[in-house]
Amino acid sequence: MTFPVSTPSAEGIDPAGLAAFVDAVEADPGIEPHGLIIQRHGRRVLETYWSPHRRGEVRLVYSLSKSFTGAALALAVGDGLLSLDDPVGEHLPDLLDGADERTRRMRIRHLASMATGHQDETLLFALAADVDDPVRGFFTLRPEHEPGTWFAYNQPPVLVLSTILHRLTGRRLVDQLRPRVLDPIGIDDLRWRRHGPGVDLGFSGVFTDLDAIARLGQLHLDDGTWDGRRILPDGWVAQASRPQITNEHRPEPDWSRGYGFQLWMCRHGYRGDGAFGQYMVVLPEHDTVIAFFSHAEPMQPFMDLIWDLLLPALGPAGPAGPSRPVDGDGDAAVAARTSDLRLPTAAERTGRHHPLSAAAPGRFTRAEGAPSHLSITAVEVAGGHLVLHEDGHTTRVPLTAAWTDVAGIPASASAAVDGSGRVTVDLVMRATPHRLEVVTDPAGSTFTATWPLFPLFGAGVDGVIARMRPPDD
Repeated sequence: MTFPVSTPSAEGIDPAGLAAFVDAVEADPGIEPHGLIIQRHGRRVLETYWSPHRRGEVRLVYSLSKSFTGAALALAVGDGLLSLDDPVGEHLPDLLDGADERTRRMRIRHLASMATGHQDETLLFALAADVDDPVRGFFTLRPEHEPGTWFAYNQPPVLVLSTILHRLTGRRLVDQLRPRVLDPIGIDDLRWRRHGPGVDLGFSGVFTDLDAIARLGQLHLDDGTWDGRRILPDGWVAQASRPQITNEHRPEPDWSRGYGFQLWMCRHGYRGDGAFGQYMVVLPEHDTVIAFFSHAEPMQPFMDLIWDLLLPALGPAGPAGPSRPVDGDGDAAVAARTSDLRLPTAAERTGRHHPLSAAAPGRFTRAEGAPSHLSITAVEVAGGHLVLHEDGHTTRVPLTAAWTDVAGIPASASAAVDGSGRVTVDLVMRATPHRLEVVTDPAGSTFTATWPLFPLFGAGVDGVIARMRPPDD
């Protein structure tokens, strides 16, 4: 299903301001951009990707998954299968045996708004309490506050929601959403990593593409309707996108404006987001949606760039329709500026431009004491490849200066060599936001393999390089 397209100026966006926003995103050393979509007045005015990332490829979106869980909750509420004020214990009585009274006062709305009363994140504690069933483990953790009175960004409550919705429908979240939300709005490929049989992870684990994020944002911007057809229940978006709990104790300006139902409030509008810079930003006053994939930490700087540069380019808030003259030259300049974007190669990042033929061959073992990725037990340089050895897996990474796809896994690599034959390979794991940097040391026959931002293993991504891919279903 093709999304309607237009040009920035035709939808009232200053092309020069939009180009300045893209410039600033690229210039920020803490943001590695992967893909950007901007929609205004129901039309897509910009869609661009930084190679080796590309259009239509699914990847882990981390906690942006929660906004899809919120949509599944909306369907269940609209169908009358549960209400936001239902006690959680009504739906999972077998898992609350021995739970304290505060836990028994927990309601569905508290799960959906991160207001269960726990002081902080409880995932590790829930797993420690019951490694086989963290939902049961979660219910053994007494909240420090009364439910509904304290915000804590917290993964187990969303897993509880996923479990309840599965019990009510007999289906996975993704199967609940596919015929009623995903298919109608044109999301063709969305896969969800499972927590257990029939139960999707809920708080993370969605693999989908940037187009899907932009479409989900548009569905929310249009109050849960699509092409005049109601998809989410009437009134749901209004509830979900307003503060259900305050969170002023958070230090970041766009993480302290309150939390709705699986949505964050912003200084303007609201958003869903995922770790390491995955964003769905909805600006109702400006009739705009921004979808962005990246490799970034902290996440506040990207939001600052939206307010400082993109928001002024949108012009005054108001009804649909252009608020400035069409600027064909400016639109063409934006199109040219964003037509061939790519990430720096390993050689450009390191400043090492020796011929790749100078790479020192041999077999390398993991350097002692280095924070290397532990699944990689050995590395070989031979035959124009860097070969990664993991238990039961071998991955051949081509040694090329330009970004080149790796056969057999959704990854791309570029390589650089210094004067001593030391090889540096940047391995972009395209099914995740992450990049692995592998360096061989001929002097000691050792290697390091480090993540600039360490993945959240267990949140939908596997710890073995060769298995960092979307689930099959």
